[in-house]
Amino acid sequence: MIKGQTHAINELKDTAEISRVFLAALNAGDVVYLTGDLGAGKTTFCQMLLQAGGITEPVKSPTYALYNHYQSAEKSFIHMDLYRLSHPEELYFIDIEWILNGDHVVLIEWPSKGEGVLPKPDWHLKFDWNAGIRTLTIT
Repeated sequence: MIKGQTHAINELKDTAEISRVFLAALNAGDVVYLTGDLGAGKTTFCQMLLQAGGITEPVKSPTYALYNHYQSAEKSFIHMDLYRLSHPEELYFIDIEWILNGDHVVLIEWPSKGEGVLPKPDWHLKFDWNAGIRTLTIT
């Protein structure tokens, strides 16, 4: 998997394979932005990545909770969805300092909602969905 390369996502197995390969590149403290329209595949990618990372419990969308914490034998993950955030400063109410303390791989959907509070990402995954074709660009 090469940064800057665009990957076609034609089936769920493509998402599973890309997430598995991407998982190997992640380290504690990495911040990953996932951007794209509603339905582009951000949450599904996170679910498959976490499952590939050894999470056996159900991986739920954190749309209402803002974040979910998952711990595998090897890594700690925070999966955030900021879609419903009204103001970036609300992140301080959910203990963003703990989330970003360097112990977790932090996956953030809708990071633009946290602009000014969130750090720059280590990785940016951009999901596109045009004319029924899904693509993922990793930078």
